[in-house]
Amino acid sequence: MLHTILLHFILLTSFVHLQETTAREADEAYRQGDYASAIEQYEAVLAKQCTSADLYYNLGNAYYRTGQMGLSILNYSRALRLKPTMSDAKENLALAQSHTVDRITVLPKFFLVRWIDTLCTVISPAAWRLIVLILLALVGVSFVAFRLGSLLSVRKAGLVVGIVLAFILLLSVLFMLRSTHHYNARSEAVVMAQSLTVKGSPEAQSVDKLILHEGTTVTISDSLAGWYKITIADGTTGWCTTEDIERI
Repeated sequence: MLHTILLHFILLTSFVHLQETTAREADEAYRQGDYASAIEQYEAVLAKQCTSADLYYNLGNAYYRTGQMGLSILNYSRALRLKPTMSDAKENLALAQSHTVDRITVLPKFFLVRWIDTLCTVISPAAWRLIVLILLALVGVSFVAFRLGSLLSVRKAGLVVGIVLAFILLLSVLFMLRSTHHYNARSEAVVMAQSLTVKGSPEAQSVDKLILHEGTTVTISDSLAGWYKITIADGTTGWCTTEDIERI
C-alpha cells in the first residue's frame, strides 16, 4: 500500500514537473517570437487538463500575435472565466475585439438586472462560496451574542445584526447559485468561422437571418442535432452549426 502511494506521488510530481517545463518552454518560445511553437506547447499543456487563467491568457497573446482574432478572443475569455478580475486579460480582450468586423449594439438591460449579472460574473463561484461561509460564521456569532449576551444592549445588537446578516447571506447564496450556474453552463461562445450565416431554423435550407464574423461573442440557448440556437448582443436569435462556434 505504501509503495503504491509513493509510486502515485512520484508519477504526479513528474507529471507536474513535465507540464511546468512545457509551459516554460512555451513562454521562452513566445519571448523569442516563435509564436507557432508557443501556441503548440500551450495547447499541449491545456490538453492535459492543466487549465489556468495564465495559460489561457498567454495562449490568447500568442494567437493575437499571429492574427488569429477568434482564437485570441476565445482564450482571453476563458482566462476571465477562471479569473474575472484579471485586468490584463480584460484589456487585451477589448483590444482583440476592436479588430473584429461586427459592430453590434448591445440590448439595454434594466439597471438592477445589469447589476446582478455583473455581480454574478465578476465575482467567481469560489469567491461567492467564501463570502457565504464568512457570512454564515458571522450570523452564528451574532445569534450566539443574542442568546448568551449578559447585557440587554448586547443581546439586542446581536439580534439586529444577525437578522441583517442573515438577509445578506440569503442574497449571497442566491448570487452564488446563479454564478455557479453561469460558470457551469458555458453558454457563451465565440464565432470561429471567418463568415457565419445565421439561419432562421436548424436546417441548411432555412432562411438566412444575418451574417456574423470571426471573433463575435454569442450566447447559446438551445441545441439540436449539430445546431446551436444563439443570441447576439442586440437580442437577435438564430441557428448555426456547432462547428462554427466554440464554447468559452
